[in-house]
Amino acid sequence: MELSWSSKALVVTLFFRMLFGGYLMGMDQYSFNDVGSALTVLVIYGLIGVFATLFLSGKRFGLIAIIALDAVFIVLQSVFAIASLSQITDPGLHDPIANWWATLLMFMFSILTIVLAIKTKRDNNTSVRISQ
Repeated sequence: MELSWSSKALVVTLFFRMLFGGYLMGMDQYSFNDVGSALTVLVIYGLIGVFATLFLSGKRFGLIAIIALDAVFIVLQSVFAIASLSQITDPGLHDPIANWWATLLMFMFSILTIVLAIKTKRDNNTSVRISQ
């Protein structure tokens, strides 16, 4: 199986992003005692894993779904951060100011994933080629 440079970078980014998601899920469940949030994180990062698997198996839908999911994720994270900072809602333990580094990493991973996915989509080697 042969992938372009941007495809490899995308897969590596998604791998580290899923590790970060596991950390977030553990923090939600054990430190914040928020099982509902941990399950939400599990679903989000599970979808990322499913879409990455679809992409690696040669389905173009996986790459498009990764872009769409990250676009929605950025919008929702922005709305949550704005609502929390303007004190419209009480974020509780998930305060973006208290957890600024996690919020920054979530945005950076999403932006990097979108950039690499778009670059991969534009490559001629968008689909996975199997060398024989």
